Amino acid sequence: MSEEIKREQWATFFNTFSKVNQARPTRLEVFGELGAQEEERHLPLNGISFEDVGEGAPKLEILLGGQAPSDARHLTHTVTRVQHVAAKVSQDGRDEALEIQDAEGTKTLLRFESPAELQP
Repeated sequence: MSEEIKREQWATFFNTFSKVNQARPTRLEVFGELGAQEEERHLPLNGISFEDVGEGAPKLEILLGGQAPSDARHLTHTVTRVQHVAAKVSQDGRDEALEIQDAEGTKTLLRFESPAELQP
């Protein structure tokens, strides 16, 4: 089930979403002019930062990467001029995915990977 998140709820939503889903393995895809582009897979979620003022606002930074300082795998994906946010939740209430659309119509899809997807 997908649910649109209203703009006035974004700050609270991203704060809670980040805490509940911290360290879960992800897959990040961007759908734009060039079609679907996979940015990463398997990196754990560190959090999502939301800025409602300043250049490019509203702006999100999706922070992914290793949990230990020795783990050099990191990615910060920024979405500026966010227009639409929708969360997909499973029947048991767990977050499955987050869809973010910017002013140009580019969509960023952050999905949480299942244990089966993590197998080699």
